[in-house]
Amino acid sequence: MWVSVVVACLVALSTVVIGRYLSALKSVSYLPGLKSVFVPLSPLGSLLPTTWWNPGVDWHWKWRSDVYRRYKSQTISCISLTGGQPIIYTSSMHVAKQILNGRAGVYKAPEATAVISTLWGDNIVSSEHDIYKRHRRIVGPAFTRSAYALVAEEAGKLYSEMMETEAWAAHNGGDIPSIDHYTSKFALGIISRCAFGLPFPWSSTPTNGNESSFHHEISTVCEASVLRLAAPKWLWYLPFKKLRHIDKAFHGVSSFMTSFISSKKDELGTHVEGEKFQTQDLLTRLVAASEAEGKNGLMDRELFGNVFIFMFAGHETTANALAATLGLLALYQEEQDKVVDHICQVLGPDRQPTLHDFEALDKVLACFAEAGRMYAPGPIATRDATETVSLSMPEEEGGGQLIVSPGVRLVVDFVGLHYNPRLFPDPTRYDPSRWHGVRESDLTFFGLGPRACLGRKFALVEAVCFLALFLRDWKVDPLLLEGETSEAWRKRCLEAGFVGLGFGVHDVPLRVTRRKKL
Repeated sequence: MWVSVVVACLVALSTVVIGRYLSALKSVSYLPGLKSVFVPLSPLGSLLPTTWWNPGVDWHWKWRSDVYRRYKSQTISCISLTGGQPIIYTSSMHVAKQILNGRAGVYKAPEATAVISTLWGDNIVSSEHDIYKRHRRIVGPAFTRSAYALVAEEAGKLYSEMMETEAWAAHNGGDIPSIDHYTSKFALGIISRCAFGLPFPWSSTPTNGNESSFHHEISTVCEASVLRLAAPKWLWYLPFKKLRHIDKAFHGVSSFMTSFISSKKDELGTHVEGEKFQTQDLLTRLVAASEAEGKNGLMDRELFGNVFIFMFAGHETTANALAATLGLLALYQEEQDKVVDHICQVLGPDRQPTLHDFEALDKVLACFAEAGRMYAPGPIATRDATETVSLSMPEEEGGGQLIVSPGVRLVVDFVGLHYNPRLFPDPTRYDPSRWHGVRESDLTFFGLGPRACLGRKFALVEAVCFLALFLRDWKVDPLLLEGETSEAWRKRCLEAGFVGLGFGVHDVPLRVTRRKKL
């Protein structure tokens, strides 16, 4: 009897599983692709490692060289055998632009940005439709030419402070176990000075009145945000040092943002209409624009959300891309030599770059853009179909229409797109010349369409100024282990993964040598 019951249950379960599987296949028009036990973007699917039965959260990177070729398509599906949302992934520029063009029937699912919006508040990245338009109207004017000029000016000042402080700078070179430490601190310094008007001296990082530095607290918050969102509240009361450290960092950053936004409002309350602001930082402009909107302005929690986006996008993602740029130039010495000659032609032996030099330093920008292509800070962009959507397929794959049912998740795979040989021949090769003469709006690692990164120019000016100054002064080489080859160093040190909330390389060891001035 029990055997019959078990068999009947197994048959019923199999029927349900097969039914769900066939329904999911139909919803993606039987598009070929991955078959997994768990949905890759689900909590369990993300926690488990990448295997043939569980793509995991980073299959885009680990399988970047062959996954789309395996299915003979730039657009593939992913169907979970245990149910869950069917997914379509694309590495096609043609299809990606359709997904991210702001079309009706496609929206950004709340859970896709829950780590930021739930913890800190709705913001320009997480909001949709009319709410997004309100955020865009208020946040957009903060990014002005004067703001970019301030970035260039402060980049020169902060770099000079770094050179006066660091030991390897005082000894004409040395071994740096992790260049990320310096790019991270530099990026946070620029966002602190230019976005929030904080002094941020290199030799003494400002604190929130706590023992740990502001730099360390922000890094901790970025790294632990997923845990903070998923963990129950009671967990933070347990007597574990690591948990207490994370909890303290979140409270420290929250307290800082609360008091800082409040002080900005007080400062603007004494501002005389018609007078220019004494400070030109982004937050002052943001709060002023919000206050000018009256009841249509941003609520405090929305200001929180946008302030955190400034911190995260202006700090972590830029720092990761800078570290990747220096690591790749250390490997590709001929490209390093070319860009250093270019820097010297534009700036001479000792002049600081200004915003006026930005366009002239196009080859420096190309080096940064190519690193951004290879290590995209945002590896995917997700949208959900709320109604039946028709996507035209590229002509090189036969054209036609892909009919997508409501409830299907659409994912632009920027790693796959950036390693697509149709778009970037020999994609594993670092080749900055791919970006010579390319418009800023075509730098795809900042996203595509009307929702592309609003702070793109801010990040580019910062990166170009830092790289121009650093590479003019320092030759960078891989810091090899005994007997290690450059190719082995690349596999060990330039393997990408999630770093906090962003994506990129981590702990890139370099040897720096002072260049002789001509």
